[in-house]
Amino acid sequence: MTIVINALSALRGGGQTYIINLLKHLPEGKYKIILIVNSKNKELFSTYINEKVSISEAKSASKSIIHRFLWEQFELPKFLKSSNVNVYYAPGGIMLTKIPENIISATALRNMLPFDERERKRFPLVSYIRFKLWLLRFIFLSSYKKSDKIVFISEYSKSIVKEYIPDIDKKSIVIPHGLSKQFLEDKNTFDLPKELEENKFYLYVSILDVYKAQKEVIEAWKLLQKDGFEYPLVLVGPKYYEYGEEVIQLIKEKNLEKKVIYLGKVDYDKLPSLYKSSRALIFASSCECCPNILLEKLSASKPVICSNIEPMPEFGKDAVVYFNPYDPKMLAEQIIKLEKAPEQMKELSQKAYDLALTYNWNTTITKTINYLINNKEKNNVQK
Repeated sequence: MTIVINALSALRGGGQTYIINLLKHLPEGKYKIILIVNSKNKELFSTYINEKVSISEAKSASKSIIHRFLWEQFELPKFLKSSNVNVYYAPGGIMLTKIPENIISATALRNMLPFDERERKRFPLVSYIRFKLWLLRFIFLSSYKKSDKIVFISEYSKSIVKEYIPDIDKKSIVIPHGLSKQFLEDKNTFDLPKELEENKFYLYVSILDVYKAQKEVIEAWKLLQKDGFEYPLVLVGPKYYEYGEEVIQLIKEKNLEKKVIYLGKVDYDKLPSLYKSSRALIFASSCECCPNILLEKLSASKPVICSNIEPMPEFGKDAVVYFNPYDPKMLAEQIIKLEKAPEQMKELSQKAYDLALTYNWNTTITKTINYLINNKEKNNVQK
């Protein structure tokens, strides 16, 4: 049994994290993995080569998105035939290649932005990103219709696609992402900046982007200052597009330089100890397939204050406090209420940790591989 996995688009963030965890947690079994890599991520994934995993670098596909499209149209089918492949898995969500008849095709949905018109409108009307997201919706839907199998990472994301493809249940499965053990077992301490003290700041880790609502969280901190709230907000994450600069500018405009501190990007390996150094954790995203950062925050044994937009409640259940991410007043009120209830903070901390234990990468990857290699015959669902 040979499985080819397309990692050409896994150039940063969640895409890389998913592939890395897949390679780290492969279950026992009589199968081989061939990972198609980009020249830009070859070095990263080469670390995981072993008797079960080999790598194939697609040099021409690495030059540009156009080169990748052409390679997947004309070279990939030939590669699959010559490699005696049984399953082709494209976790990036795009399946436009004409897959040879005897090969099972599988893809996944890991980006909800193309399906969320409300969130797409937060980007400038005339912009590359907004056009790209509009186009991706059609590409994704076409890919799901062409694929034999689809992996969803939340019930919510599956329900949205079901509105477009009513019989999607017949050829799909829901397998949530897992949580890396380092977030549960890390015992290191984070070297905090001198203006911060352990257990005396609120922390929001996520990329700075329009659907992450950092501006509204900053507005909430301005409201909190009117009541003399003592704890600062710490923002962590890389900046994307103009929004990141706008967030930094808003901090200055609100005169919150000492109350809202932007640390920039923090190395992934240092996040577990940073989470545990905080007083409480915030997650204000309004568009996710599976909120990986929320799962990480649950593991810190700290109270989590979270967006009430799906699929966050699907994953946070009753272990977190919810708020509307675009209502600064509601966030401020939830924080004040929480601070007045130390026993609730303690209870939520324990609930969050207990819930984090249920998200396991070993389980996630075992279910995924079993789903890919079982039922060797092509799906009978009409494409």
